[in-house]
Amino acid sequence: MTANSRRTMSFWRLAATLMAVQTAVLVILAVALIVATLTGNSSDTARALTEAGTVLALAVCGGLLAFGFWRERSIARTPSLLWNGLAAITGLTLATSGAPAIGAAVGLIAVITFVVTLGVPRYELEDDDSES
Repeated sequence: MTANSRRTMSFWRLAATLMAVQTAVLVILAVALIVATLTGNSSDTARALTEAGTVLALAVCGGLLAFGFWRERSIARTPSLLWNGLAAITGLTLATSGAPAIGAAVGLIAVITFVVTLGVPRYELEDDDSES
């Protein structure tokens, strides 16, 4: 195994791990929304459950990206770059609208994951031919 292939492999695993962390946070948030709804702490039950469903759908998407990176599928690269670009913007919005600690954490993990994802090889159409 060459040094370059070890470096590339570490990008795959690190990207998968960071996306898995983001997925876990989304699942925890969805569960917290559901618990808040069930305990009566939500003023609008339908809205809270809709938010929880949306967050769970996003968690599935993040989980699929993490799985793609773990399996070393370069097709996960572009969606992950878009995902983390939007997450960085979300972090900035949170940081400037009254939740600076949460916004900084979201923004930081998004930027780190974005930079790590840049180290993953690009998707090439020839990749499909080699697996057949």
